[in-house]
Amino acid sequence: MIKDGHISPNQLIAIFFILVMAKEMDPAILVLIHWGHSAADLLLMISQLGIIALMTILLPLFKDPSKNLIDHIAETFGPILGTIFGMMLFIPLLMDVSMSVTFDSEQIRSVFLPTTPVAVTLFVCILAMIIPVYYGVEVLGRANLIVFGMLFGILIVWDMLTLKSCSIHNLPPILGPGIPTLLQSGVLHVGFLGEFIDYLMLRPYVRSYTSYRRSFYIVAFATLIIGMIRLAIVQMKFPYPTDDYLFFPFMEAVKLIYFGRYIQHVEAVYAVIWLVVALARLGLMMYLLALMAASIARAHNYRRFAPSIAALIFYGALIPPTLSDAIDFKDVVLSQKMQPVYGGVVVLLALVKYFQLFKQWRAKKKTKVPSTSHAKPDY
Repeated sequence: MIKDGHISPNQLIAIFFILVMAKEMDPAILVLIHWGHSAADLLLMISQLGIIALMTILLPLFKDPSKNLIDHIAETFGPILGTIFGMMLFIPLLMDVSMSVTFDSEQIRSVFLPTTPVAVTLFVCILAMIIPVYYGVEVLGRANLIVFGMLFGILIVWDMLTLKSCSIHNLPPILGPGIPTLLQSGVLHVGFLGEFIDYLMLRPYVRSYTSYRRSFYIVAFATLIIGMIRLAIVQMKFPYPTDDYLFFPFMEAVKLIYFGRYIQHVEAVYAVIWLVVALARLGLMMYLLALMAASIARAHNYRRFAPSIAALIFYGALIPPTLSDAIDFKDVVLSQKMQPVYGGVVVLLALVKYFQLFKQWRAKKKTKVPSTSHAKPDY
């Protein structure tokens, strides 16, 4: 087991709230808008409820505070298959983080550094990702409580300020492409928020299983409700298909705020806070990747893996020639084609674990000694 301190359930909630909500603030959200049309919020609900159902099955298997997800896989399937299955989880996560770096670096360039070369922006982003890894989970937990407050405050304030630009007439049809299409697309994109599977990697850092489980349901349903509200607000500002052509829909929505000649560019505050949140999310993802790589290698020092992972992310983020190609890769490859890969690993883990528990229960029941207190004496 990798020992790196402990965090409180509140810090764990802050970490995953940032991971999920920051993802919904970058161009990745266009995947849901493209498939959900004017019902992108319903598509988010279907997809996220799918991953919540999967986690509900997995959480009871993680009562032991000494094992994370990779530890359970290695224990269940042995060193060889455990390494293979661990890599099947690690590689999709690495590619997803590379696409996230592409999304956020393009947004940084468009807002702050429009003339800066792509490689320079990527290097700065990855440098901001790798530094927090060396501080450990306790520092990350405390820092993200502060970032969580900033993020939650900016979401509430700016969404309220932009309500005046909303029009209820932009919502029809409420069900978008229809219920059958929404259900089919929802199943295809259950892995859109696959970060929730990484929740199981942080089990050793929370002492109480009850608090650990409760914190998951709090952050899962809080992000679901807030995400649906935010998508509905964006849809009421930019009806489909207009919003399907906006690379940065939430940034465009905030640009509608106008207070007059003395406070004209209030969206700049939103952009700065978004930058802090985005870099915090990327740093957390780098930490999870390093932790997963160390667990697969059965090493105790996860920090030594960070430079190699940073180099892989840098070159992976350079592969898509355009932002639209990166969005398509996130949609077609990661959210649809590779979903059976990493989803199959965790489903197989759940099946084998529950089968082992059932066998132990049956063996215990068979070996139970019957009571002989009322038996007649044998003369």
